[in-house]
Amino acid sequence: MKQPCFDCPFQKSVEYSLSPKKAREILQAITHDKAFHCHKSVDYSESIEGRVTAESKLCFGAVLFLENTVRGGCRSNVMFRFGLITKQFSLEDLRQDERIYESFDEFISEVSTNG
Repeated sequence: MKQPCFDCPFQKSVEYSLSPKKAREILQAITHDKAFHCHKSVDYSESIEGRVTAESKLCFGAVLFLENTVRGGCRSNVMFRFGLITKQFSLEDLRQDERIYESFDEFISEVSTNG
């Protein structure tokens, strides 16, 4: 995993519609040591909430979002540090990425109004 998927909700160019509450819940989770998995690797066959499986991968867009917005970047999240240890991504993959939202307010504003 070296880049976000084509339609990652953390990319500025992707139109994604979430409720402001759901957008805030996502930010709360990734800033409080919760894993956030790529929507393409979550099983949505039984519910719109989805189910994480053994094959689910961490969301690289969320990793880069933390790099852009939080002191310590993705290493500030225990689950993303675990992703580094298990080689789901590497430190060499991390970079400031202008395609990824650069603030919490920008993320909430954009994903809450698109769609």
